[in-house]
Amino acid sequence: MKKYILLLGVAGVALGSYAAYAANSATMTVTATIAHDVSLTKTGDLSLGTITINPAYTGDDTHWNYSDSGVISYTNKGAVVSAPNVTVGTFTANIPNPEACSSESWICGGLSLAGTSYDTINNIFGGSDNSNKCYFYIKYTGSDNNFKVYPGGCRISAGKISSVTTGEHSSTLTINYSAGG
Repeated sequence: MKKYILLLGVAGVALGSYAAYAANSATMTVTATIAHDVSLTKTGDLSLGTITINPAYTGDDTHWNYSDSGVISYTNKGAVVSAPNVTVGTFTANIPNPEACSSESWICGGLSLAGTSYDTINNIFGGSDNSNKCYFYIKYTGSDNNFKVYPGGCRISAGKISSVTTGEHSSTLTINYSAGG
């Protein structure tokens, strides 16, 4: 009987050790960073050219628009004597769905424009009160991941013509890509 009790005791310790071993576990967090290689590359700068204004103008806000080919149209010519066609900016981006940008937009297919106020560049004609500005669009050209960037419209506010200053003005327009955007 002593042998059976001893054997039962040894079996109980072995079984208890196995159970304790089986109950031990550890978890590990697995992470991975996914990068989208969109190969975003500027191929041509955007230029508004020379805009000639009438500094004596005192009427309503002046608005003018550009198409994706750079051709100008006036909503209210007012202070602007001439604003020749722009040189449309161009870039390439290897995005999953470039057709999402087939219509003009400031955000499409994960691409977005960020100026000083997202899609708007304030004070591009001088001044500091954000009344003289342009907003911009992106549009897919339809082939080889090529895109255009151009001003959808520009504005000089009524009474703010005096803040428009002569000379060359420049600003930065940043094109961003965010997956799922």
